[in-house]
Amino acid sequence: MNEIIKIIQPGIRDDLESYWAMHFCSILETLYEHKQLQFNIQKSIPIQEPHTLANFNAHTEHMFLSRVRGQLHNWGLQYFLCHYLMTTEGMSVFDALMDEISNNYNFDLKRNFHSYGVFVCGIDSYSGSNFLNSTNAGIFGYDEKTIANVYEDIKYVDLCFLINRFKGDTLNTAVLGEVEGNNTVKLNRENYWRKKSSFCSFGIGIKNINNNMEIRNIRTETGIKTILTLGSNFDVVRDFRIAVGILETFFSLSPQHILQFVSGQKEIVDIIRYYWNKPVIDLIEILREKISRVDTASIGTNALTVTKVPKIIL
Repeated sequence: MNEIIKIIQPGIRDDLESYWAMHFCSILETLYEHKQLQFNIQKSIPIQEPHTLANFNAHTEHMFLSRVRGQLHNWGLQYFLCHYLMTTEGMSVFDALMDEISNNYNFDLKRNFHSYGVFVCGIDSYSGSNFLNSTNAGIFGYDEKTIANVYEDIKYVDLCFLINRFKGDTLNTAVLGEVEGNNTVKLNRENYWRKKSSFCSFGIGIKNINNNMEIRNIRTETGIKTILTLGSNFDVVRDFRIAVGILETFFSLSPQHILQFVSGQKEIVDIIRYYWNKPVIDLIEILREKISRVDTASIGTNALTVTKVPKIIL
């Protein structure tokens, strides 16, 4: 296959509070849901204690967030994409991915299209594991394969685009892919895809020293993969890292530390400050409500996991 690189233009950004809510929400979701993080809210706080940011800070090491910064940049991309690809700005990126994958396999993924959602999936995430165990959509490209009957083959996949169709058409469709926040170069290697599920149709990652979004297709032994690359200087990538830095300051110094903010940031930071000693799942839900989705993204994203305190039987 001839390698043709296309530049993807994002849509219009029309709500700065929504934009910054998306960034901070994604970071907090990563800290709460991703099992592989060295410091994870659900693992770090004793189960009988409230899961708040204040308690998270109290039960971890000083400057802990700086130690997992690279992990947040890497795994956090999965959670960020779940919101970004459903906003006015990110929908054009989602559409570009759908068009490329459709062309590669001569099947219109938008046929009788009703709605969509974007989900973290895979057992490295609490909510991702729940998604796999509660969803039985058909896997794109395989007539009789569903998430339930190929679970063992897809349990480490990173991301799922879930497409709902109008009644009477085919099964709801799961389009599966990999995300490499710090290692995009891997996505262009044949040996990388040999180790991944053959059911994957796409890969998304970040490339250093670039400010574009690029899309290309590569041929592998397990089919054509559509690769979306976000440059490390692309504004949404840069702003995600700025948001990580603000939370680093709050955890290492104080959430009341005085900082200078750009438009839309302060309103979201004030919400985080207010909820510092309140349940983090309440904070995440409030931030989710602030994120403006397009109407067709009505399926949404992962439900947050709820930690249950074990009952003591006397």
